Amino acid sequence: MKSAGFVLFSLAWAADMALLAAIGPLGRHPAASMVFYGAGFVFLIGMFQTFPDCLTPTQAVALVFTLGVAARTAFLFFPPNTDVYRYIWEGAIQHHGFNPYIFAPADPALAPLAQGELGGIWRQINNKSFAAIYPPAGMLFFRLLAMINPTPLFFKSVFILFDVGVMAILAVILSLRQLPPSRLLFYAVNPLVIVFVAGEGHMDSLQVFFLLLGCFLLLRRRYLGGVLSLGFAVMSKYLAVTTAPFFWVRRAGLRQLAVLLLPMGFFLAYSSAGVRLFSSFGEFGMNMHYNDGLMELLRIALGDVALAAAGVLFLLALAWIWLTEDDPLRGIYLAVGCVLMLLPTLHPWYLLLIAPFMCFFPSRAWLYLQAAMLLTFPVLGHEFRTNVFKEVPSLKLLEYIPFYFILTWGFFRGGHFSREGPFSTPETISVIVPTLNEAGNVGGCLSALQGLPRVIEVILADGGSTDGTPGAARAQGARVIQADPGRGGQIRAAVETARGDVLLILHADAILARDAPERLIRALAADRSAPGGCFGMAFADASLKRSLIAALNNLKAFTTGIAFGDQAQFVRAAALREMEGFPGLMLMEDVELSLRLKRMGRPVYLRRGVALSGRRWQDGTFRKNIRLVVGLFFRYLLERRLGQVKDGSYYQKYYESKI
Repeated sequence: MKSAGFVLFSLAWAADMALLAAIGPLGRHPAASMVFYGAGFVFLIGMFQTFPDCLTPTQAVALVFTLGVAARTAFLFFPPNTDVYRYIWEGAIQHHGFNPYIFAPADPALAPLAQGELGGIWRQINNKSFAAIYPPAGMLFFRLLAMINPTPLFFKSVFILFDVGVMAILAVILSLRQLPPSRLLFYAVNPLVIVFVAGEGHMDSLQVFFLLLGCFLLLRRRYLGGVLSLGFAVMSKYLAVTTAPFFWVRRAGLRQLAVLLLPMGFFLAYSSAGVRLFSSFGEFGMNMHYNDGLMELLRIALGDVALAAAGVLFLLALAWIWLTEDDPLRGIYLAVGCVLMLLPTLHPWYLLLIAPFMCFFPSRAWLYLQAAMLLTFPVLGHEFRTNVFKEVPSLKLLEYIPFYFILTWGFFRGGHFSREGPFSTPETISVIVPTLNEAGNVGGCLSALQGLPRVIEVILADGGSTDGTPGAARAQGARVIQADPGRGGQIRAAVETARGDVLLILHADAILARDAPERLIRALAADRSAPGGCFGMAFADASLKRSLIAALNNLKAFTTGIAFGDQAQFVRAAALREMEGFPGLMLMEDVELSLRLKRMGRPVYLRRGVALSGRRWQDGTFRKNIRLVVGLFFRYLLERRLGQVKDGSYYQKYYESKI
């Protein structure tokens, strides 16, 4: 049945793309173009959902490639965007000795060229008063192509070849990450990619190609090659620079920086322009805006400082992503998403930068926004009829309100198309309780665990208690493991003897809800990509201040996937084997576990499930405790990223403060 469905969706998609190619350009028949473009995304989703399981990986990639190349070929003769004529012009004038960063198309010095053999190209250029805006590698590439064949068809053909190269790199990375080859559909048959690269001929495929090549080299631990490729991406189009922090590897740091700077040497070819190298880029970024979402709100709220505020917001977001994302590919994806949301101008083809990452992180929200670019077609229609480019602000509401709603909803219900993954359905749970002199609390904790379904054993990981904690635990039927003090090491020792499919870490002053084990099993059975997760917490004797602490703690875990140990973290035994065991840190093992889980997949957050004693949050030490916990948390994130973690210092600082 799936194969038949795939054939039907593929035929519908192919016919739809052929019709869209036939009626181009987009502004000639904007209503029809909107229908065909939007339908292409519907058929894309149908193709993904019905992709046949019977194909080998090689056959699957070949099938998707065939579809993608065929569609791009169909759009080869689609009328190009006016940007293509600028590429040709800026490449061609270099052969006549003109620096495109100094001489705008409208410059009187270029009048002989504009009235001569390049006149047909010149007349199609938009914004003739602007000098070159693209980085120097792009300018040199345009010069090369113009020397070979200064025609739109040739330029488009070269950009399509780079786009096919992107497809090839994506197929290899999908294989490296053991993801299904059907994910390649999200790029190969994506109407946005096909229309704006193969159809309109935008040069963004160069930037995407070099960025993806850099990602591939980074994943293969070819760090210097990775940053060199990133440098070429940045020198093709500047937006790629926002991904640079995720290419940094501490042990290769200085060498990587030197290699990254090598492509900057392209600036020397145009050094006669001086500061004018960036004049058009600055003018475009500072004074122009189109189809923006968050930036529109920032302008309304903040006026002239909106762009600076957007820059600060982006840097804060980038810093947080850099500190908390171990997976460089996901970090790059999130950084690209942040910069696109904060751009003052978002032409549809700018989304080409995030399109390949849909193959790894198939977000409903971002796929919707790519499809919603059809709402810009009426603007193109008005321009086609009147030669005036005029935004329709009300249409942006239909783009961005659903986008941000779906993006937010993704935090609650999962924003990806598939929850298939490498893990099997779990059946049993081992509960591990780390202790150090907890005789007064452990009884209530262990008593609440007795008779819980799915729980096959309770292991007390003791760090050398002198108050009778082990004896109290044995009286409750728990198995006791002795280890050196330090929570991570204690838990690691217990994990090595545990028999459950899932390991649940419970603090001695916490009470697990009766329904928590069954909810945990159901959640992991429903999402086979999730390696683990945590529960929402509450204080048993809650005051207003403690309730606020619990709410903030839960919000952090829910939005970032980073939990503290008092949230009853759980992890699949199979996931622990892949990450070479439980992190054995004396303290901060909970944060480290969360970060490692995030690298493997999105952790599960289950509302409510554990009630905690408020003994550590007495009124007299409340502010002190907040400062200490927050300080240790961010200190650990930074030192971890820099490779400067001193394990014992966290333990000493924590227990010296008697939290």
